[in-house]
Amino acid sequence: MEYSFFLNLLTNLKEISLPGSVAHSLLAPPKRMDQVRSILKTSTKIKKAAVLLLLYPDAKDKVSFVLTRRKVYNGVHSGQISFPGGKPEKSDDNLWSTALRETHEEIGVSLDQIKHLRSLTELYVPPSNFLIIPYVGYSEKSCVFKPDPTEVDVILEISLQDLISKTPKITKQATSSWGTINVPSYVFEHHEVWGATAMILSEFKMLLTAQLFK
Repeated sequence: MEYSFFLNLLTNLKEISLPGSVAHSLLAPPKRMDQVRSILKTSTKIKKAAVLLLLYPDAKDKVSFVLTRRKVYNGVHSGQISFPGGKPEKSDDNLWSTALRETHEEIGVSLDQIKHLRSLTELYVPPSNFLIIPYVGYSEKSCVFKPDPTEVDVILEISLQDLISKTPKITKQATSSWGTINVPSYVFEHHEVWGATAMILSEFKMLLTAQLFK
């Protein structure tokens, strides 16, 4: 997709209603939606975090977005592919500020380079007990990435057109409280993107295709 064409879609993308759980369910692990509804009814200690889906023009002026592969560490999301983001700090004005700060810290993109487009539907992640607020931002110029070596193992630059044309596949097995389950994922080259990251991408894809094919 040409970046100039994407810019022409911004107003409609800001205003269109979010598909929420309809989009999330397409990439949700088995039983996840029921589990989340049960937890959200009873839990009072849920933590918040913010992530950023950052869109920008690549070297050929096509739209791309960035994901990271986390470093391997002793934690539930070790080695997973995710958006830049994290939990708020006292210095953050709001969760959008959190998403910007974390993006700068993790992948080195300047805060003033990123423009706000909109937020997406919040998403609860049971293993880490975080309620994630996804934001969509965009840069009008190409990004120079400087990954934090303590947090980021690999930076993935993915064509937005690749997401649009991609069909989810059952390629991933994960361990859950019900045992080993088959999880739907997007596969970009050899990278499996699943869980909350895939569910957020599913919602943005649904927003975008609603404009492209209306």
